[in-house]
Amino acid sequence: MDGKKCMPTLIAGAVILFLLTGCGAPQMRPSGFLSDYDRLRPAQKEEHVLYWEKSGVDWKRYDKLIIAPVQVRIVPADPPVELRPGEAEELAARLHEALVKGLRERYPVVEKAAPDVLIVRPALTHLKPVVPAVNIASTALLGVPVDVGEAAVEAQFADSLSGRILGELTVSSRGSIVDITRVWTRWDQVNRAFELWAQRLRRAMEE
Repeated sequence: MDGKKCMPTLIAGAVILFLLTGCGAPQMRPSGFLSDYDRLRPAQKEEHVLYWEKSGVDWKRYDKLIIAPVQVRIVPADPPVELRPGEAEELAARLHEALVKGLRERYPVVEKAAPDVLIVRPALTHLKPVVPAVNIASTALLGVPVDVGEAAVEAQFADSLSGRILGELTVSSRGSIVDITRVWTRWDQVNRAFELWAQRLRRAMEE
């Protein structure tokens, strides 16, 4: 076999293997939204989640939620990510909608503080859209799309009456090329991540 002919195939295979197994999640710098980043620790059951919770909190007493509007605290990335005007704010609204939808069946979402109400304060800290043109080109060359969306959020949990902070977390994720239907538009991967975050948050609160 000709080594020169074989080399591009080997490189393409290595690239595909890396994309399938080694993408991970983006590592983002703190935005300043949380009170103390040094006390965050990796969650055991949720990949790419760092969290802290105040010891001795009786979480089961909270059976209702106030979900605050999502703040936009985009941290500069390297290389820089160019967002169109209004995109971050629109996606913050979608994240809020996903959180309400994902949690309200188990935890009624209310507006007034009460002894049994927990406040969830989210902040959107990172966004990277899919570039469909890149995926069209890579699919033609390698047979797979290579560009996937990214997003990261920080969140704070507090008692609604006292305002005392009970827990904080950060979560980040990168889209998957396995979900082939979501790599041809700018934000489908990120919107899917919002839905998954809401599901994970619900599971964590139930446990």
